[in-house]
Amino acid sequence: MPPPAAVALIGFMGAGKSHVGMLAAALLLVPFEDTDAVIAERLGPIEEIFAQHGEAYFRGVERDVAVAVLKKQARTPGVVSLGGGTVMQDDVQQALGRVAHVVWLTAPPNVLFARACGGGRPLARDEAAFRRLLDDRLPVYRRLATATVANDGSRPVDDVAAQIAALARG
Repeated sequence: MPPPAAVALIGFMGAGKSHVGMLAAALLLVPFEDTDAVIAERLGPIEEIFAQHGEAYFRGVERDVAVAVLKKQARTPGVVSLGGGTVMQDDVQQALGRVAHVVWLTAPPNVLFARACGGGRPLARDEAAFRRLLDDRLPVYRRLATATVANDGSRPVDDVAAQIAALARG
């Protein structure tokens, strides 16, 4: 059996990209990388990066990390989870074009906000602003996705991961 194709998970904060990505990678027996975790490992917590250096600085770091990880994923089977805003950058969009499967994890806005607001995320403090940001990003997620998978709590997260693993296996 051929190795599974590379998978990049995109979607808004609270969609479950990190959790689902880890599970899908385990099912596929391939490496998992979370770009937010890579950034935090190198520079510390994301909320501190925002507070100390601002969003523009964070986005530059995020872009560089995402492009490097996606280049590797394009050559080697694996699963990568991208931060919610990463896809808004042209370099990242181009790098995603070289990955076999770009899976958009979705959930309703109220579910996304409920998941995201308790974790200290700087962009998940105000629900109205959160929803506006989501609305701004939706067209980009739609355009980039090769598949859309709901992770709205209506089924076990293991089933969500299994659906993504099945996509990677072809």
